[in-house]
Amino acid sequence: MPRMMAAAACGAAAMAPAGAGRVRPAGAAARARERGTAGASRGPQAAPVRRADPVRRPGASLAEAARAALAPRPRAVGLGARASWLLFGSPSVRRANGGAEASLVPGRLRGERWRARRAATPVFAVDRRGRGAAERLPRVWVSEPVLDPATGERVGRVLTGSYPNDRDPGGAKARQLADGLFAEALATCDAADAELRAECFRAAELLYLHAAERGDAGAWGRLGVIYRDDLGRGRYWRTRLEERALHTAPRPLAARAAECLRRGAEAADAEACWALGDMTAAGEGCVADPARALAWYARARELALASGDDAALGNAALRLARACEGALGRPHSFEEAQAWYEEAADALGRALGEGAWFFKRPLHEARVGARRMAQEIHGGY
Repeated sequence: MPRMMAAAACGAAAMAPAGAGRVRPAGAAARARERGTAGASRGPQAAPVRRADPVRRPGASLAEAARAALAPRPRAVGLGARASWLLFGSPSVRRANGGAEASLVPGRLRGERWRARRAATPVFAVDRRGRGAAERLPRVWVSEPVLDPATGERVGRVLTGSYPNDRDPGGAKARQLADGLFAEALATCDAADAELRAECFRAAELLYLHAAERGDAGAWGRLGVIYRDDLGRGRYWRTRLEERALHTAPRPLAARAAECLRRGAEAADAEACWALGDMTAAGEGCVADPARALAWYARARELALASGDDAALGNAALRLARACEGALGRPHSFEEAQAWYEEAADALGRALGEGAWFFKRPLHEARVGARRMAQEIHGGY
């Protein structure tokens, strides 16, 4: 009997003219039927416009959107690493207290799981905290390699600190951490460690961005080198807005490198000046201009003499020697080229003695060039 009454009421509501009162049916199923019938009687309507969610991406679930908004901390950085950071404060303090072997885990508890976790520790980890970090640079956790005391082989890594953790005017701390990772990447020459090398360069990129943001001119030069030579193998830091963008125009690395080098050169960094001169001479990321390139080489030499940077002085003099020998924007002169080659050999020799071993090839070129110019001048072959 109740079912018959509900059906009769629903039928009466459907047949009633517009504006006439309807009998409200009872039950969830009847209410659903009433909504469908009423919608059909009113005719088609525009679908309600939903407000765009700035966090959700197309096809992303609510859980994924929540994770993106809350920006959870990296799994690689556990409570032990954070406690060690609070205890030691910086990698230098940790090294003074035992380095990679300094751990809050007692020696008796360092079993297979502890060693496996240390072997799986990444080169760096990124903390992204909340929507406010969309455009700001994130906190970077950095690690150092752990070597077997018996064999000297790498057995893993350990997180030794993070950046930023306090005020750093001028970006000196960020530059120190970045230079360490940059040097580690240069020293990693084995083909099997190509990904490790790229990861070190990616970590260095983030730290150089921190340093450049705080006013370190030399950080722009290193960023330019990383982008110019694609040392990160195509994977570089992107903000959240860039990651969520549905359409982004690819930006050539050469143009990005030239921009970073230009900013460093304008901030009076000698290394950025001669590196920008190389790109200007080759037309990479900018219009080829040999005269402008020579001006950058001369500027680099001037800044290197003022700051005592032997590496930059040697590289600038080497490029001026090439220009004089090959008449590239300068008059051809063996005598002037010999003088520049000798200056470059002296400066690069001093830089090599101070530990800049990656300038061995330019040093060899400068020494051979000086001897070749002497043969051209005196005719002794």
